[in-house]
Amino acid sequence: MGLTSYLFYMLARRIPMLLVSLSGIVFAIARWKRHPRVSLMTVLALALYWVEAFVFLCLRYWLPNLVETLKTSDSAIKVLLVVISLLDDFAFAVVIILLVAAAFSGRKPAYTTKTEG
Repeated sequence: MGLTSYLFYMLARRIPMLLVSLSGIVFAIARWKRHPRVSLMTVLALALYWVEAFVFLCLRYWLPNLVETLKTSDSAIKVLLVVISLLDDFAFAVVIILLVAAAFSGRKPAYTTKTEG
């Protein structure tokens, strides 16, 4: 399978999430003037998700050829797969952290009232 068909197949599997993130980017840009800091963090997070998805799809596509070229052992391959998975998870964690930070930034403190008792 060629790179183009592989990328198309793998991106097609992620279509729901990619469409949601694209909608989030459009929504954040539309609200930029009203909430610039929140919108910036949201756009950065969702753009990072797109980059992360593409980079790790390409990495997983080229991994078998890289392993064959380097003639590595099975244990080294397992370690490499774990490292790639960890990097993928860390990148996704950054996306989630930015989205949570965007959700809670710019909020005004709640007003408390004293109750008589």
